[in-house]
Amino acid sequence: MVQNWYDDLSPVLADDGYIPVEEDKQLYKVYNDGGHYIATRMLNYQTATSQKHRHRTAMDGLANDLYIAACKAGLRGAAAHDHIASGLRREFPLTLEYLDSYVDKQIDRNQRALRARKKRFRRKAYLNKWTHFVTFTYDDNKHSAESFRKKLRKCLSNLHTRRGWLYMGVFEEAPDTHRLHFHGLFYIPDGEMIGSVEEMQDYSTSQHAMQTRHENSFFAKAFGRNDFEELSEMELKRGNTIDYILKYIGKTGEQIVYSRGINTEIAVKIEAHNIIVAMQDFVMKYILFDDVIDWERDVKQFSYRQLCIEDCIRSA
Repeated sequence: MVQNWYDDLSPVLADDGYIPVEEDKQLYKVYNDGGHYIATRMLNYQTATSQKHRHRTAMDGLANDLYIAACKAGLRGAAAHDHIASGLRREFPLTLEYLDSYVDKQIDRNQRALRARKKRFRRKAYLNKWTHFVTFTYDDNKHSAESFRKKLRKCLSNLHTRRGWLYMGVFEEAPDTHRLHFHGLFYIPDGEMIGSVEEMQDYSTSQHAMQTRHENSFFAKAFGRNDFEELSEMELKRGNTIDYILKYIGKTGEQIVYSRGINTEIAVKIEAHNIIVAMQDFVMKYILFDDVIDWERDVKQFSYRQLCIEDCIRSA
């Protein structure tokens, strides 16, 4: 249901159509859905609440491992259900009626968690700024899969701390070669690139054609094959980069790797003239003009302020 934005805001609008001074302190939570900035009002009674989590049992852990194995094997529906049920039946004495109900609940829980992770990934990707789409593949002479995963994460963490890099991505195992890769979105500030990036051409066995990639000399020496593809905002929103990364999350159950300082949403003050239209979607949402949010001013600096607050709390 779409309505005029001023119908919902009319109780707090002044005669001239702007939010009065006493309401100007009202904060909005703002995220980007890939097309627009969307705001929802932050009410005074909205506070952080602790959620009570059910204790995870050994059976829960096994069910989760079996679900991931089913995803990697490409099993869906009844086939996935049977795979999980048979694995649990070998370890736990369960009645058939309880087993079926339990497996259904575990599958539903994992699917809801996956949808939430994908939603969070998209909002982080669209709200923040990215300069490169990057792929890493390790060289057998330099690393094992385990050392590649560990040392690449440590290297990226250091680059975030020392040079201001931001990154988010996922490790994935190639289905044919079973070789571990990392695909990610990177923000590299001007002048903070390490190594040199050179254009290279080689033959792709998967595509059966010559391909062009941009290899970074530092990462080639430290890890192996890589590709630093420059990425524009339009390519990110109109291309398939995000979907390309997200497909691996569902297939392998891999956790997403994030650097600190990547927000899903920010809190900002919004005036009435910044709003295009309001729409009811469980809660009232406001679509904003594109120029209301500036990444350098609102998103990037908001991240740094949040990190400073967190650091103060930890050191107290």
